[in-house]
Amino acid sequence: KNANVRMYNYSTVVMQTTVVTQHISSIVVFIAVFINLYRGALTGNLLLWCSTVTTVIGIISWDLLCLTLRTPVQRIIRLGMIKSAVLFALLLFGLSPILRTLTEDTSSDTIWAMTVIFFFVNLAFHDYSTGNLTNIRFPGSVSLNAAVLASVLLASQLDSNLSVFAFLTFALKWFALFPIFRRYLKRISAAASMVTTVVLALVATAMFMYISRAIAMLHVFSTLFITFGCPLWLIWVQRYKNEIHGPWDEARPIVHHYYH
Repeated sequence: KNANVRMYNYSTVVMQTTVVTQHISSIVVFIAVFINLYRGALTGNLLLWCSTVTTVIGIISWDLLCLTLRTPVQRIIRLGMIKSAVLFALLLFGLSPILRTLTEDTSSDTIWAMTVIFFFVNLAFHDYSTGNLTNIRFPGSVSLNAAVLASVLLASQLDSNLSVFAFLTFALKWFALFPIFRRYLKRISAAASMVTTVVLALVATAMFMYISRAIAMLHVFSTLFITFGCPLWLIWVQRYKNEIHGPWDEARPIVHHYYH
């Protein structure tokens, strides 16, 4: 019997999958926001206001958590993130006319295909750990850059500078600040992280029900499979693991020298 095999608890593994399902749901929500903005069902002004209000709610929630847990260092980190976000928002406001016409000579099919590729890169390289709250490191930087590139490509398909600015500002908060808040929430409370997972999954499904019911149902089934099916699969496969580790020395070749 292999004594080095690590046995997993089902409920623990289920809780660990929430970071994956949260990020998948966040991408689905982001795409749904773009589709509604692209079709005219959502205005840039409304998106900007909703994004600002949710950001303020997130900052207040962050402060309440820090006061409850008495962690003043996190408040300093929050102030630094706000300054960076304001700086980038002002930069985006000036660059919105340029970004709107960035891909005028590129076909829409190419833009959609590149956007899908960038979102897959974002999903693959996303930082799913809960220990990084102060900065964005590799491979999380690759994930963030891929999300920014995808957002710029999508924004270039919008028809007004205000919509471009509102969408890119929302993208900045959604892919740069929101993941940090989710990681901090998971670190301090597993129950709160699970609630966030359920809320994100429900919002993503509800938003896509009016766009494509097939994609909405695919999102539901994939979320359930990742959350409940993959842990069962891991535990089942773990029984057949047969990887032996021992303290033996590395083999050394014996070279015979023949003299004639």
